[in-house]
Amino acid sequence: MRGKFTDSGNSFESHSQDGSDRNQTTPAVSEIDLFALTGLFVKRKKWIAVTVGSVVLMVTVIMLLLPNKYKSTATILPSGTVDAIAEWKDLAGLGGFALKDQNTSELFPAILYSHLIRDAVLSKEYSFTHESKPVKLTLKEYFDQDNPDRLRKALANITSVGLDKKTGVIDIAVETKYPEFSREILNQYLTELETFILHKRRSQGKDNAQYLTRQLKEMQQELEQAEDSLEQFQQVNRDWASSSDPEILKMLSRLQRDIELKSRTYFFLRQEYEIAKLDAQKDIPIVRILDQPSMPTEKSGPHRKLTIAVCGMLSLFATLFFVVVFEALKRRSTGADRESYQILTQDLQRTFPRVSRLVTRRAGEETVNV
Repeated sequence: MRGKFTDSGNSFESHSQDGSDRNQTTPAVSEIDLFALTGLFVKRKKWIAVTVGSVVLMVTVIMLLLPNKYKSTATILPSGTVDAIAEWKDLAGLGGFALKDQNTSELFPAILYSHLIRDAVLSKEYSFTHESKPVKLTLKEYFDQDNPDRLRKALANITSVGLDKKTGVIDIAVETKYPEFSREILNQYLTELETFILHKRRSQGKDNAQYLTRQLKEMQQELEQAEDSLEQFQQVNRDWASSSDPEILKMLSRLQRDIELKSRTYFFLRQEYEIAKLDAQKDIPIVRILDQPSMPTEKSGPHRKLTIAVCGMLSLFATLFFVVVFEALKRRSTGADRESYQILTQDLQRTFPRVSRLVTRRAGEETVNV
């Protein structure tokens, strides 16, 4: 029995006679020759060095042109109730089902990122000192932008708000080119947050008190009408106390039950009204600041050395990869070292199987079209 299989110049032959194989040739496992790659890189060392050096030089120039950034930070203590198992609820997917307390610090990040607070921060003119010179600057001038949406995005980019769900502590930071400018913006954030919370709390208490006042007045009128109805019924039926008439007893019971129900409702509304009046009169700040906005003395960015090092390494890897691919394509076009090209192609196919299948499919489509 004799069979032959050919694939890209590699052949596989087997001969069998009298139930035994006499000759069997298998293709060698393709492996990348490290010595050949090293020789290739040494051969192209000048081109590699020029390319990587150019990228590093360009990145260095860009990083040197970027101004220093200074970050001011502040810490807000939790307000309201803190859920000790908040993280477990979030992991279980139950965090969104509980209603949050309106004064809890978990709502502060959302409030700080709201259009209302950001617009208030953007509209203010800030006065500070930079290099012993007084400066007056608005965020519109700082960002050199007038579009409201872009201004909000720019402000969000220099602002960071973090919430520790275990403790409820909030860390807020603002980063700009000027140390005092960062601190002034952060101070304005905290001022707007406290003003919003206090105003919202007072207005809600006032609205509740006004609503309960109207409800109390209506319920008092209904209670008085029910008492008048009972009095009129008793005057018409003067023997109601000793009467055994079912209709009289039924009507009397109904009127007394109506008065009792309205009385309980009235007393309940009265209690809620007193509580609402106390809430409306409260003037205790809800935003409790642990650390006031700091004055940054050292730059927070950009990280020039790290950025240059990372870009240099990435450019080196990209250049080495390009050299390998370029050399493989060159050898294929000249017909030289076809076996090495096939080995390299197989290695790339194993490393990037999806890309290889896509390229093979495209090549097949082009062949069919031709």
